[in-house]
Amino acid sequence: MLADIRIRPAVRGDLQQISHFLNENELPTVGVEKCVENFVVAQSRNGSWVGVAGLEVYGKSGLLRSVAVDQRFRGMGQGRALVDAVLRNARAKGLERIYLLTDTAQAYFSGLGFEVVGRKDIDEAVKASPEFPECGEGAAAMRKLLS
Repeated sequence: MLADIRIRPAVRGDLQQISHFLNENELPTVGVEKCVENFVVAQSRNGSWVGVAGLEVYGKSGLLRSVAVDQRFRGMGQGRALVDAVLRNARAKGLERIYLLTDTAQAYFSGLGFEVVGRKDIDEAVKASPEFPECGEGAAAMRKLLS
């Protein structure tokens, strides 16, 4: 099924569809307009949206955000492919570490090499993200070092 899916960089014209997709998947949309060019979009051969993932850049750090896959395509490797695409983009931009916050997918992201960190250990610039306060205190903070 992965062969039938194409992952591409998002463009400004995708903003409305990305916001709609995130709303459908109950993820925050705050701040997406500021970083839409750092999103990636997965689409099927017929153009249907399969998933999205985004990146906010803060110096040498980044915030992986808005990783969502349509329910019909979950469990098929689409999420991993989206995260891999974002991490390649982050490395190309010279980022050294990526953070994320998750309420429900800690085990999933651990399997992708992210480790749990305390919120106090997150770079201050990342804490200024518009998405950061949208995630409750119960959300797990995670980090992956890029090398």
